[in-house]
Amino acid sequence: LVASEVAGLVKAFPGKEGQFVKKGQLLASLRTDTLDIRRDSAVASHREAKARYEQAQKDLDRIKVLFAKELVTQKEMDDAVVEESALEKRLIQLKAEIRLVRDQVTKSMIMAPFPGWITKEYTEIGQWVVEGGPVVELVDLSQVEVQVPLPEEYVRDVRVGDPVVAVFDALPGKEVEGTVFSVIAQADRAARTFPVKVVLANPELRIKSGMVARVKLAVGAPYQAVVIPKDALVLKGGKEFAFIVANNTVTQVTVIPIAHFENVVEVQGAIEEGMQIVVEGNERLLPGQSVRILEEPAEA
Repeated sequence: LVASEVAGLVKAFPGKEGQFVKKGQLLASLRTDTLDIRRDSAVASHREAKARYEQAQKDLDRIKVLFAKELVTQKEMDDAVVEESALEKRLIQLKAEIRLVRDQVTKSMIMAPFPGWITKEYTEIGQWVVEGGPVVELVDLSQVEVQVPLPEEYVRDVRVGDPVVAVFDALPGKEVEGTVFSVIAQADRAARTFPVKVVLANPELRIKSGMVARVKLAVGAPYQAVVIPKDALVLKGGKEFAFIVANNTVTQVTVIPIAHFENVVEVQGAIEEGMQIVVEGNERLLPGQSVRILEEPAEA
């Protein structure tokens, strides 16, 4: 929310819902008639006080000379010092009053504190705005914040600064990289999840406020694992197998799926890095069957 730092009557309200504004662009302005009068009065009083103070300084300098010659009394000397000091304090007070009024006039011009989209209006021309009252809701979409409910068994492994990748149903095929910037220590008692906040870069402003995201982040310590394409898995008799190819012959290998990640799956079994695995037509293969690997056609 962008709030008004001073109370006043709205004179102009150029900021409109759905509009993009730059940093420092005018959102609303308040009437300053009373402030203008106070400012002019303070400036006039300051001008008068300055003249009186300068005269009091001259009088004090003159009386000091006379006092040294014992031509004026101690009381006359004290009175001159008190007068000069009082006028100096009055001058300082009026300077502060002028700065205060000018500051209030400046704050009557409510500017956008950052570039963003106006998503809601809270006032209109002619309406009274109280000090601290909302004027508009402004959303900065150059970076977006996503709150992820993380189960309690994983939250201990997440750290601020960890990389994440987010996908949005409204933006098919687009992956957005980001980082964890906050891990809330208080759990949602009903869901038994911990809020983890991540921030995503959004330079093209394609991500809009309220979009639903699915976030991928690493939990637990890194470890070496064997992953194969999901299409390589074959289900037979309640068990899962994969076919590996060696010397143009397929061998059926029992595997145990451990974790699924979109198009690949982590497995345990007699499969090692570098083995060739069948991913098409494997549901029709038999153990020991001969196969021929077709070379992919060269690109033109």
